[in-house]
Amino acid sequence: MIQNWDSLFYPKSIAIVGASERVGSVGYSLVQNITSSFQGKVYPIHREDKLEDISGPIDLAVVAVPAPIVATIVDEAGKKGVKAMIIISAGFKEAGEEGATREKEIVRLAEQFGMTVIGPNCLGVINPEIGMNASFAPDMPSFGGAAFVSQSGALCTAVIDYAKHLNLGFSKFVSIGNKACVDEVDLFEYFASDAKTRVVLAYIEDVTRIPEFLNNAKKLHKPVLLLKSGKSDEGKAASVSHTGALGGKDVYYDALFKQAGVLRVNTVPELFTAASSFLYNPLPKGNRVAVITNAGGPGILVTDAAIAAGLSVPKLTRSNNPIDLLGDAKTNQYGKALCAVCADDAIDSLLVLLTPQGGTPITEIAKSIVEVKKTTDKPIIVSFMGQHRVLPGVDVLKQGNVAVCDYPEDAAKALGLLVAYTQISSRTHTELPTFHITRGKKLASGMIPEYEAMMLLKMYGFPVVKSGFATSAKDAKAVMDLLRVPCAMKIVSPDITHKSDVGGVILDITLDTVESLYEKMMRDVKQNAPNANIEGVLLVEMVKEKGIELIIGATRDPLFGVMIMVGFGGVTVEVFNDTAFGIAPLSKENVMDTINQLHIAKLFDHFRRGPSYNRETIVDVIGKVQQLMIDHPEISELDINPCILLPEDKGAKIVDVRIRVE
Repeated sequence: MIQNWDSLFYPKSIAIVGASERVGSVGYSLVQNITSSFQGKVYPIHREDKLEDISGPIDLAVVAVPAPIVATIVDEAGKKGVKAMIIISAGFKEAGEEGATREKEIVRLAEQFGMTVIGPNCLGVINPEIGMNASFAPDMPSFGGAAFVSQSGALCTAVIDYAKHLNLGFSKFVSIGNKACVDEVDLFEYFASDAKTRVVLAYIEDVTRIPEFLNNAKKLHKPVLLLKSGKSDEGKAASVSHTGALGGKDVYYDALFKQAGVLRVNTVPELFTAASSFLYNPLPKGNRVAVITNAGGPGILVTDAAIAAGLSVPKLTRSNNPIDLLGDAKTNQYGKALCAVCADDAIDSLLVLLTPQGGTPITEIAKSIVEVKKTTDKPIIVSFMGQHRVLPGVDVLKQGNVAVCDYPEDAAKALGLLVAYTQISSRTHTELPTFHITRGKKLASGMIPEYEAMMLLKMYGFPVVKSGFATSAKDAKAVMDLLRVPCAMKIVSPDITHKSDVGGVILDITLDTVESLYEKMMRDVKQNAPNANIEGVLLVEMVKEKGIELIIGATRDPLFGVMIMVGFGGVTVEVFNDTAFGIAPLSKENVMDTINQLHIAKLFDHFRRGPSYNRETIVDVIGKVQQLMIDHPEISELDINPCILLPEDKGAKIVDVRIRVE
């Protein structure tokens, strides 16, 4: 639906439906807030009044009436020609089934009249640029370059107060509440073209339109700093596959944000220190940072935090890094160090620390930082440690538009986000190769027998090992005679997930030992899993060359779609849980980013003089997994474990696969 953003953010007339003269009521607060600074026409609509009685046009209606009559108001507004509405009223889907029905009716009417509707169950909308506080928040924030979007109305009032403390201004301030008609995805699209918005801040509890979120966040071309609540393990439902068990909604959200180029933060202070860092600094050219401090301990702390944030703290030509000016450092020493580092082509940004020691000229040092900042194109983030004694200097920094953090670790995190966004903004996207396989008939539901799953992978060009299926000791010997390689024998049963736990895996099978070991496996498995339906065994070529065991899998989530996973594989996959996820369709760069999130990625690059491993091999396997999941929407889960990544350019070998069809 085409949105009426100008009517929402730049109205010439506002009607307040549910206006009240009762002090302390929402209707009273709305009247006071809107009339106090909005320069356009304001029409308070009390209980006995109607929108149709107003003779002039209405751009925006703000509604604060009981939930059961809101739909009637929407209908009246639509017939009046109102193009935008903010529904403050609660009592909709957050209140149960009856409220959800009311909300659906609002959506229907909004679509019928082409009306842009914020809410319901929200705080309201603020545009400081034109003095419009169409909310019941008690304060009008200052005007600035940050747009803020929140699902929580209560958080908004605290955010406004916190932003004042940081001297942070807003271009637009939107409480979306239940986001029945307009959500963060729609607002991302608007902010992309809003010249007043330089950075987007968001607090969300869920995302309901995953593909649109990915698309609109990428097209913003502005930093998005996002705080999402709910990091619990809910959604990790019991699963027959490692991919499903190792996933979970918050892991998927992390993958979504990384893929969309959104920077996730964990706390409200982190959100706003990062915001001020983006608003008051240019983007760094690289990740090399110099630390300037008057205390050794904090310098070491911030160096550790900088490394953890993905920054580099290189040695300087003429001094150590951190640069410790010592406790008696004065203004001129800070100034000289700042100017020297700003002139050093080997440094991309600065972290400046100060502890309030005896004789430290705090305010004068702050003034020198402000002056140096005017002369450089390198980001400067400052932490004056302490509270009361450093406050005058902190105020000077804020008034001088210098990003300042209470703690040095927060400064390092904020700078790390600037560097991360620099890398995000220079991304390219290369589509993974696609190919056409004759699909044949739809796969039967349930667990696909492993030997059939291996044949399916082989048809798609996966690097599977030689294998053969047997239902008796005699058949097993015939398979071994055909394969002519040492094999592993694995039980085949739809009822057994972890084969080795029940004696269902035996290694180093030969032609001479295969029959006796087949009989032994049957005895052991029947004893350890007496109720399991045993179909036979799979004889699989053993990979003798040492490599890195990976797990590569996919699961089909009802909200996120196809989630693709890569990680450290083998029997200990759930112990180490070194995995990363991406949302299909993945580009080559998305896959590389996902691989490089793994701790074991360090092993791929001659770790301790060992061999190198070609990431392109993993990209190729993941591309085939993606294609298989696209071609067969009936596949719900797929695990390749292990996929043995061989050194240098020797490729990979897939030893085991599990596929579940629904």
